[in-house]
Amino acid sequence: MATKHILGFSGGIDSQAASRWLLNRYPAEDVILLNSDAGGNEHPLTTEFIHWYSENVHHVHEVTPLVCDMGTRRPSVQQRIKELALNPDDKLTFDVLANIKGFFPSSRIQFCTEHLKLYPQQRWIRENIIDKGLEFVRYAGVRWDESSKRAKRPHECEDEFFGVTLRHPIIDWTKEMCFAYVAAYNERVNELYTLGFERVGCAPCVNSKKADVRNWARRFPEMIDKVREWEKKTGLPFFKPKVPGKDINWIDEVVEWPMTARGGKETDLEVLEEPPACQSAYGLCG
Repeated sequence: MATKHILGFSGGIDSQAASRWLLNRYPAEDVILLNSDAGGNEHPLTTEFIHWYSENVHHVHEVTPLVCDMGTRRPSVQQRIKELALNPDDKLTFDVLANIKGFFPSSRIQFCTEHLKLYPQQRWIRENIIDKGLEFVRYAGVRWDESSKRAKRPHECEDEFFGVTLRHPIIDWTKEMCFAYVAAYNERVNELYTLGFERVGCAPCVNSKKADVRNWARRFPEMIDKVREWEKKTGLPFFKPKVPGKDINWIDEVVEWPMTARGGKETDLEVLEEPPACQSAYGLCG
């Protein structure tokens, strides 16, 4: 029986390029794309793009994160789940995840990937691949130039989390190469890239830079409203300290900061202008 080639598909350009790489090398029936939603923190345009891709390029299996994906190894987590009166099969949303942990994820402690992506996909693979006696290899659409942490990853390694080989087919590519690669096959890309966003998996990502925070606030203020409601429900700040001189940064403080220039001394003139209809750092507006 043929080996299955499994890739997490987020709706971003890296996973899209990795998907095309797989489809160009293996029979379509042996390529499996898994999308775990980001606990309700994705933008509707990303969800729409994933549906388009699933219908027009290659089927994407959608996996819903559940409270059981938190695991039960830590007594403190078990106790918190009990205090919140949660059931194992309840949906694990981004704010519920933060409530269980006691804080929102950050670049230093990025447990959102673990509990909203990896554990749900592990559950799907166990039920649909391992329990059926199928062999599989896992792939990840990560690249060296994304971060210093990812710059240390090899092309291939043993995946202790899934117990199989993990391959990084586009690890030495640039983001521009990813866009050019899928364009050669006339595939559309997530529309958020044409609106000036660098990160599209979450809206917003806890690792968003100043420009992305400003862009979310200007183009899609409802995404900021969502975060504000999460902060009210949990009593926890969504972002780790981003504003100089402040230890706690609630979302409205975080949004106010990128609207300024010269270290917060004056309003950035760019925010007084309407954002362009197409805005891309990757040459997508030509």
